[in-house]
Formats: sequence, structure tokens, C-alpha cells
Amino acid sequence: MVIPPCLLLRPPRDLAPFDATELRELDWSGIDLAVESQGVARRSDSIQARMISHVAALASWDVVLDDDGSGEVADIVALRAEGGELVVHMTHCKYVSGGRPRARVGDLYEVCGQAQKSARWRRSIPDLFERLIRRERTRVANGRPSGFIVGDLPSLFRLADNAHILRPTYTIAISQPGVSKAAVTAAQLELLASTETYLHETAYARLEVYCSA
Repeated sequence: MVIPPCLLLRPPRDLAPFDATELRELDWSGIDLAVESQGVARRSDSIQARMISHVAALASWDVVLDDDGSGEVADIVALRAEGGELVVHMTHCKYVSGGRPRARVGDLYEVCGQAQKSARWRRSIPDLFERLIRRERTRVANGRPSGFIVGDLPSLFRLADNAHILRPTYTIAISQPGVSKAAVTAAQLELLASTETYLHETAYARLEVYCSA
């Protein structure tokens, strides 16, 4: 690659894959790894329920929403205003094919795609809030349970009203217990690395990966 003033650059071709030490193993005891969503029944043995419990304990959130469903922003959306920042944490969950960790790169393809797709919300904060508010109103109007785990609709409106004076910081999380930290493969790490790079370059977002031990 040649750049002015006639400098020849050779891009590095030996970039490291995703750092395996950054994988975050969780205790999945009592969770049916074949069950992704908690659903209307609020299944406590689902992957999503385990992640809701974990995300809710990470910080003092103003809002934690179960937004699972067609047209979702993410399976779990957590938000808070803190020190001039709008902190946004989105989690995408995926069930384990076969119900147990098997080091399959296929277990990561869809959830990595979901994570990359959600980077677009970084570019339009008003659209993010509009979508969350509209989906919550639709849930309630259709007689389904509210998605709020923490906070309520007024809490979400307050964040939306103040968002224009806050600097957004994004974390996008993948939850796939089909990945084993001890037995993660090179192909899985390469896929995670490409997702991490995409999220950083297009949304300046951090990637978190939750897996099995």
C-alpha cells in the first residue's frame, strides 16, 4: 500500500486472534443449554435468564430490558447515565447446538452476526430509544409481560430526554456457553477477532464474550 509522500507500507498479516484470556466463563449450573430465551414464562433455566442475572449485577442500571423477539435491539439491553456518559450494554444470547459445549465454530456464526448488526445503534441514539419505547408499548398493548427487569417506562423516557447531552459508551456482549474457554479453537478465536475489530471500528464498542469453563 502506497501513501503520500510515496511511502510503501506493508500491512501486518500476522495479527493475533481474539485473546482467549478475555473469554469470561460463567457457571451454567441449573441452566438448560438448549434453551436460549426465558420467554413469557420467564424460564429461570434459560441462557437468557442466567445472563439477565449476571448483567443486572454488573452495575447499578437505570434500565434493564428483556427485548427478546423479532425486531429486537438485543436479547438484553442495560442502560444508565453516569458521569456525563450514557452507558449502553447489549447482550446477544445463543443456545448450544446439541445442548453441550462441542467447540463448534458454527455455534458462534449467528450470534457474532447479531452482535455486528447491533453496532448500528451507536450511530443513532434517538432511533435506539424510539425502538425500545415502541417495542415495550407493543408488548404491553398485546397483553404480554413488560420487558423491564430494572426500571420502567418513565426511567427509559428520562434517559432518552437526556441522551443528547451524554457521551455514549457501548459494550456488546455475546453469550454462547457452547464455547469452552479451556477448549476454544483457533477458528472460534478468529471469528471473535473479526467481530471485535468490526465493533471497535464501526461503533467504538467493546466486545465481551461469555462462555463455559
